[in-house]
Order: sequence, then structure tokens, then C-alpha cells
Amino acid sequence: MVSERDRIEKIVDYLNSQGVFVNISKNKARGHKGFFKFGNNSLYRIDIAKGLTGFEILKTLVHEFAHFIHFKNSNDLNFLDFIFPEFDEKIENELLEITVNAIPKDFASSIYEQKNILEKEKFELLNIIKSKNPKFKISDVRFYPEPLSYLLKYDRVVYNGKILSIENLEKTYKNLSNEDVAFFKLKSCQRKLKKITSKISKLNKYYNNKSELLARFCELYYLDEDLVKKIAPNTYRIFDRNIKEFNIEEFKKLKELLK
Repeated sequence: MVSERDRIEKIVDYLNSQGVFVNISKNKARGHKGFFKFGNNSLYRIDIAKGLTGFEILKTLVHEFAHFIHFKNSNDLNFLDFIFPEFDEKIENELLEITVNAIPKDFASSIYEQKNILEKEKFELLNIIKSKNPKFKISDVRFYPEPLSYLLKYDRVVYNGKILSIENLEKTYKNLSNEDVAFFKLKSCQRKLKKITSKISKLNKYYNNKSELLARFCELYYLDEDLVKKIAPNTYRIFDRNIKEFNIEEFKKLKELLK
């Protein structure tokens, strides 16, 4: 039986022969497990992050290999018609199901849980302020002297060697009213919500990105055929047929390299 190491070496050798330089375990791959980079003059590079197991390296290589194939056949990476000319809602839903299956559910759910907690906190802080100032609007601006004013933009600052934070606001500034304290905490809550919303936006973009949908599909198609047939039977059948019909050599070659 061919080992993971042998398969990895075969894929790397083939990619090198295609003008793709592969770095394995030499950098952080821009914060991902792997990263495919394309440049001018047909220069390509795949980085595989440090600290991955043999199987994770193999899986990530297949994922980035799929990005390379996608780029060669559709260099804006926005369409899958080179392999799915009949791309429809059924195929898209199956590809999305594979991506959802690949992302740890506790990761996605924890983000939404944090958002719900912050939304509740925001509502409670607004009620505290409006109980004293019924006409208050969340867009209202207030001015405070330094260094207190810094806490309108940051949760934690160092001023003259002392640490000021939203958490110790009441202890540091005992003369602040409950309304003022709530205002500072509201600004902090808004900042946190903005970051959470940004994460959710990136996650949604990742879910729906055409190239990522294809690469996630390829991970299962080449490395877990039983699972891909279970999750995406229709897409599996069409993909398998179209590789042969359109004679896409790179997809054929990848299957050979993994034997």
C-alpha cells in the first residue's frame, strides 16, 4: 500500500513539473493550512503550513491542487463552467453541504453565540442610558477628557504607565455616573460586534466562494469517495462524467498520483 509520504512526494514532483513551487512546513501559509498563490509569467506557489499531520498535508495538497486546476481553466476563479457547465442549485447545495461538513460546527456556532450575547448586552446598555436620557440615539457623540476619551476607541490603553480598561472603569473613575459607564461599555460592545460581523461575513464569503467549493469537493472526491457519494451523489456523478467528457488531464492525473 502506497504511504501518505509517497503520495505527497508524487504530487509535489508533478506540481513542480507544472511550474508550481511547493513549500511544505516552512511557513504559516498566511494563517491557513494551505495557500495557493499565482503570479505573473505563469509563476505559481503552494504553501503548506507547519504542524500538520501527514494526512492533513496530503488533504491540503489536494485542496490547493484543485485551486491550481481551477486557475488554469478559469483564471478569475469565479466560475466552474469548465467542469460544471450545467451548474445549478442542486450542485451548489451539495457543494455547500460539503463545505459546511468540513467546517467544525462548534466554530461557526460559537461565533453566532458570541454575537447573540453581545446583542443582548447592547440592548441592556441602551436601556440603562435611555432610562436617564430617553432621547438618546446610538449614534450620539459624547466628549470626555484624556485619558478617559481613549476608552471610547479602545478597550484597553496604557497611559503614563497605568493600564486603563473598560473592565476596571468603575474602579478607576468612581465619579462616573451609571449612564456614562454604560455609554463606554456600549462603545466597547459596538466594536466587538463589528469584529464579529466581519468574521461572519468572511465565513459566509468562504462558504459561497466557487473555488473553495470546488477544492472542498475535491478533498472528498479523491480521499473519501464513500463520504462524497453520501453527501453529494449528484455532483459526484456529474464531476466524474465531465472529467472524462472534457478530458481534463489534471483531474485525471491527480487520481493517478493518489493510487
